[in-house]
Amino acid sequence: MPVVANPHFTISLLETPPGVLRVCLTGDFDMSVGDALSAALVKAARRPGVSDVIVDLERTRFIDSHAVAGLVAGFEAARSARRSFTVVNGHGLVQQVLDITGLSEVLCDRS
Repeated sequence: MPVVANPHFTISLLETPPGVLRVCLTGDFDMSVGDALSAALVKAARRPGVSDVIVDLERTRFIDSHAVAGLVAGFEAARSARRSFTVVNGHGLVQQVLDITGLSEVLCDRS
């Protein structure tokens, strides 16, 4: 179910199994999308009945510092709500940004 969408990006939510909310990011996430991404991730982290937030970057082509700030905002909201927040399926340039910033050590599932 898309939460936010435009021609360049989509943020969609899938809750399965119960208590686990997967936030799928599709497209390009740059400064024009930073606020929408932050708001969506913070809202997901605070959603009633959710214990785990998983941000899926499988279909994410690009992220910049504004997207990184959105991921951090979601992580901080989840942590303050005592919920887990994990980023999965980063690849290519997207994963490189997470690695260079050091966020892959904090946010990414390394199993």
